[in-house]
Amino acid sequence: MRGLFADAVGLSPKRYERIERVRKALALGRAHGRWADLATATGYYDQSHMTAEFRTLMGVTPAAFFQGRLPALQPC
Repeated sequence: MRGLFADAVGLSPKRYERIERVRKALALGRAHGRWADLATATGYYDQSHMTAEFRTLMGVTPAAFFQGRLPALQPC
């Protein structure tokens, strides 16, 4: 199944799931008030796991991102 998914989508199921959770966090933004509430709403175990994964994929913490402190653009 994993191979079929990767062939069809171009990503492993785990990588796809990580990206989708961060996308959901981006969509919900600060509407949940506390970071812990946002982490729970987006399927993370806790706030620290969400922050670590967000930083890995986005280059900054959620707080920095929503304050507009974005990382410098780099070519892919």
